[in-house]
Amino acid sequence: MKYFTNESEAAHCVNDSFIKMCDSIDRYNNEFSFITWSRTIVTRTVIDELRKTKKYKESIWITDEIENLETGNEELQEDIVIDKKEIVAAMDKLPNATKNVVKMYLLEGHNHEDISDVLNISTETSKWHLKTGKKKLRELLPKYNNQ
Repeated sequence: MKYFTNESEAAHCVNDSFIKMCDSIDRYNNEFSFITWSRTIVTRTVIDELRKTKKYKESIWITDEIENLETGNEELQEDIVIDKKEIVAAMDKLPNATKNVVKMYLLEGHNHEDISDVLNISTETSKWHLKTGKKKLRELLPKYNNQ
């Protein structure tokens, strides 16, 4: 539901994903997690559907829950928890392309390959937007920088 405007579109995508899983179950390698394998199929089905309908530009959402934000520091430290309102306010100040990459990577857990597929950008561009976005968020959220 994060990516679609109505329940029927989401249900259609879920059904397509299950059909793809059933059709390719013989290619599943049990050395790897079934959840990872199935999530990859669902993610790629969503990407294909969004690309087909060109809805990806308006389909990046965050949930109402408290979200974790990576700090980007090289030292090992715990995740910093920031309220959704603070994240939304800070992210609204980012350029749209950077905001989309940051949301997809940090809040939704997508990798750079998935992001590049959805947004039609290179993986290097995705990495650049993430680095730039994290730097800007650290500037916009200074009270969380030294925790």
